[in-house]
Amino acid sequence: MLKNRQFIGFIGAVAVLGGLWSSQAIAQSRPSTEFFQGRGVAQGAAFSQGRNANVSLTLDGDNFGLEMTEPQAANRSRAPGRVQYRGAIVRRTPNSGGPNNFTLTTRVRSFDSSEIFRVLPNTTGTCRIEVFDARVIYSNCTTVADDGSTRFLGLEQF
Repeated sequence: MLKNRQFIGFIGAVAVLGGLWSSQAIAQSRPSTEFFQGRGVAQGAAFSQGRNANVSLTLDGDNFGLEMTEPQAANRSRAPGRVQYRGAIVRRTPNSGGPNNFTLTTRVRSFDSSEIFRVLPNTTGTCRIEVFDARVIYSNCTTVADDGSTRFLGLEQF
């Protein structure tokens, strides 16, 4: 009878600790989809001579999407510039200051640009993306495609 009580007490303690551990794991997990934005200047691909640009970064599990768009074309006779990179996250390095400060290293799998008017689905390349205070402040993406590289420098948001 004493052994049964000790066994039941042991099982109860394991259940309590297991519940605490699983609730901590749930509280610390990232949402499956994250979204970040930024404003700044983009240069390269569809952004010759450096153009104002809005950037949006979507993280979906181990995948990323980075899109830069020109708010309005500098030359009214053409459409605003736009580029889009999609691929896999290789590494997410936390930076000091909280969970919304990090640097991404990615592998590009597809590239799309308003200059080429088509998606290149099997291209290769890399992106380095910095997020500070939940805003995209820097990106440098290169691909093997002609005119497939773009650099973005975000405006200070302070």
